[in-house]
Amino acid sequence: MTCGMGVDVLVMCNFRLGALHDDKRSRSGLSTPLFFRGFNQGRSMTDKRNRTMELELESTFCLSNLGLSYSKLDDLQVTRIQTAIKIDGGIELSEEELDEKLALGDYPEPIQIGRMQAHRFDLYYNQREVMIVADCLTSDLSYFASFFLLEEGRDAIEFNRYLFYINSVFIEPKYRGRDYGLQALAMFLQGLAWGEVVGCHPVPTDDLSDKYPKEKGQSLLRKYWSKVGFELYSEKHNILWTPEWEMPCWLRNKIFQEQQWY
Repeated sequence: MTCGMGVDVLVMCNFRLGALHDDKRSRSGLSTPLFFRGFNQGRSMTDKRNRTMELELESTFCLSNLGLSYSKLDDLQVTRIQTAIKIDGGIELSEEELDEKLALGDYPEPIQIGRMQAHRFDLYYNQREVMIVADCLTSDLSYFASFFLLEEGRDAIEFNRYLFYINSVFIEPKYRGRDYGLQALAMFLQGLAWGEVVGCHPVPTDDLSDKYPKEKGQSLLRKYWSKVGFELYSEKHNILWTPEWEMPCWLRNKIFQEQQWY
């Protein structure tokens, strides 16, 4: 799939029971889907009937900044990554319905329960030019980039290749309360941003912005997203971040729970 003059690259990160498998394909030279299947020793999550649930991420790298790009070099400086968050399709079925489908070899397709958007800054390029591209995209990206490229976060990126900004993580209301958002973000970062500088602006999503006053909403989200390993906070800039991301032990245990043998 092409976008403007750039190229979109689809990365499917399937964390499920099974062996590691990479499948690389090309469609008319315009896109290169990469399929990654991680090995999960045990349950990533279970539904109310204690069945094994699979969490699946499908990430698309949008290698074009639409009308802002003058060359492919611009496209690579700040890359938008859009991710669909999906769950095992069997979660909506009863035991009887699932057994019937399995007997027919007709396992239900994954259900999309949310979405996530992030941007990756490539610090290999001239940082002033990267700052200009970010400034042309959105005010949030510009503000975030300025904090790390020009202000107090500058020392944190001295030896890093990439800087990641998490724009948003959204889970449909009916699937909330099960830590799907935290697990999805942790899996995304484990696959693409391990050891890199990662941060976000903790601001309530549109459907929650009317529920809490601004400061209260930011405080609650700051506490929530700190669980994924963002331990530093700039109150002045409302930026929650970590200089070297790694998955917290509690999330690693929850996602990759060691399988018990009897």
